[in-house]
Amino acid sequence: MKNYISINNQKIELTDEQVEKLKGSFNLPTAKLADIPDGETFKIGDYEFVVLEQSGDTTAVILKALYVKEQRFGTNNNYDGSKADNTCNKFADELEALVGKDNLCLHTLDLTADDGLKDYGAVKRKASLLTAVKYRRFVQILDKHKLNAWWWLATPFSTAAHSSTGSVKCVAPSGCIIGNNYGDGIYGVRPFCILKSTIFVSK
Repeated sequence: MKNYISINNQKIELTDEQVEKLKGSFNLPTAKLADIPDGETFKIGDYEFVVLEQSGDTTAVILKALYVKEQRFGTNNNYDGSKADNTCNKFADELEALVGKDNLCLHTLDLTADDGLKDYGAVKRKASLLTAVKYRRFVQILDKHKLNAWWWLATPFSTAAHSSTGSVKCVAPSGCIIGNNYGDGIYGVRPFCILKSTIFVSK
């Protein structure tokens, strides 16, 4: 297991003993990510996350708040290369600087449309929006951390094969899923990612 701290954007590896000494010196309420139950929160730097699922040596998480409050999804309803995609990639870079490159895992983002069309395929990302399928999977947890805001999902309503490239799925403040046009700029970006569960975080 490897532990890291980031100082002046330089990653420094620490042993478990060094971590314990630091915790004692600064009285930090730190914990191993693997020990935080599903649905609970933790912090890395200034970012607060919600644990969605512990799975082996990785932990699926989502930001508790919006990373960007209001922006357009993109120039069509394909997540790959969209403005929302670029925003999540920027967030991944920031998070990677805090936890170390090896501790932020690639995950596969399935861009199957809401009507079942698979024209947009799948992409691999270190941070992304949730798909509608994953939102439904974790809705019991996400309902405990509702936002008084609208936020984008990565799932398109349909594709050009059904003459529909305008609508994208999103989450309303009530928690329900609706569709809205990709050009609407009032919705937020709430990144999802998968972290190595061996890292230490702030409770």
